[in-house]
Amino acid sequence: MIHDIARFFRGHWPHLVVAAPAAVAFTALHEFAHCVAVWLQGGRVTAFVWLPSAGEWGHMRYVFAPEASYSEAAIALSPYLFWASFCLLAGLLALRRRPWPYWVATFVFVWLFLVPLADTANASVPYLLWDAENDFRGAFGPVRPRFTVLAVLAGAAILPYGYWLNKRLYRERAVGLAAYGALAATAGLAVLAAVSARFA
Repeated sequence: MIHDIARFFRGHWPHLVVAAPAAVAFTALHEFAHCVAVWLQGGRVTAFVWLPSAGEWGHMRYVFAPEASYSEAAIALSPYLFWASFCLLAGLLALRRRPWPYWVATFVFVWLFLVPLADTANASVPYLLWDAENDFRGAFGPVRPRFTVLAVLAGAAILPYGYWLNKRLYRERAVGLAAYGALAATAGLAVLAAVSARFA
């Protein structure tokens, strides 16, 4: 297990080098997805902030005509539907019969699966644990027990999906089940610690 984990980090260190500019790029994509949902419903975007700050990753503002009918939930959830399409694209790419070059496999796993998942957790965890004011609360209102149940079920589906991606993308260089479980638990604790520092 230790060997698998060490090999995983050795093979993925280049992604850490570009983490800061990539975080800015993904913030811009997140906010742009909100904008697309506004434009598709006939609204107008009045502010677009994509540079992360100490208080937030980014934000956008919009207006609709007084008589307009639109879905606030669609606007709030649009980035996460966008990320879900990334995760599904990762699965489609993983179906390739021939192995991808290792650098392609790492790109798909990190940027089409892990990072979209992390952004979703960054909003869903504060919402579920502290009823935080964010996209999920804007879409669903105050947190309810059934939302926690749905989140647990979603996590139960994501974990085996991620393991399958790992096996399909990396083939003989994939981490084993024990190492995958350890890495997933570490990532989950890291996300929980990060959001706890902001909301607890």
